[in-house]
Amino acid sequence: MIAWKQSISGYEWLIHQVWYLEVEDGEVIDPKPHLIPNPRGHLLITPPDQPYQYESGVGRLSGFGSHLLTASEHLLLLEDTPPIKRIGITFRPDGLYILNSGLDTPANQCGWFDWLSPLFDSAFQESLWHDTSKQALLLAIRNHFDDLGLKPCTTKPYRLTQTVLEAMDKQVVDVYRPLLDVEELARLCLCSRRTLERSFKQIVGLSIKQYQQMSRLEQMILTLYQQNSEVDWTALSHQFGFSDQSHLIRTLKQQLRTTPSKYLKSRDLTIDVYGDFE
Repeated sequence: MIAWKQSISGYEWLIHQVWYLEVEDGEVIDPKPHLIPNPRGHLLITPPDQPYQYESGVGRLSGFGSHLLTASEHLLLLEDTPPIKRIGITFRPDGLYILNSGLDTPANQCGWFDWLSPLFDSAFQESLWHDTSKQALLLAIRNHFDDLGLKPCTTKPYRLTQTVLEAMDKQVVDVYRPLLDVEELARLCLCSRRTLERSFKQIVGLSIKQYQQMSRLEQMILTLYQQNSEVDWTALSHQFGFSDQSHLIRTLKQQLRTTPSKYLKSRDLTIDVYGDFE
């Protein structure tokens, strides 16, 4: 397997990271990777005949070739069968709005949408397969975005959303703080709660509460994944702002579709298959 990830200097405001995954025929993917709920959009560039399939527990997202996967509210089981070649561009939560300000970004949707073609046409996609070395891919993608000439938005909804995202991202680092209240965020932005909620949903495609829950869950699972000793569930529940241990365990069980103890034994949940390969 070949796997790497890399940020793009100068495009941190738009792109979370670029990554590459290649699995040769005959290699075994076991257990199958799961994708935890996350608020980012992922552009997956693949050969046109390569299938994809995501099982959400409430439906199936499937097709062939390159596709966009928007913010996921559900745990997704990725049905991958080698050989696999996949180039990924993971955008910031507000990235899809910058690419298409008229986009109403529904959660758990994937496919190749009409508005993507002028931005990432077949010629661009085909050019990426000429040389899949890390240096060549990063240079080609950077040059392409330079040619697109995209800039951060200057609208009021975008600026309000940026303020909120920065505040919540800091909170993720300081996980001992309780989730920021929407009223508190509105005061920070010097606007009404209604204006803030409407602006955030317009730019990110999620409610503020959805975004906070996804970010907290991602951080919790990362903490569990890195745990090398017995978990102190009481301390962990306090760390992530849960009222008690049972509340934390119920939440994790609901999201992981297994008990936290079983997850710790198998550790088969990919934190973010779009770039973080464990």
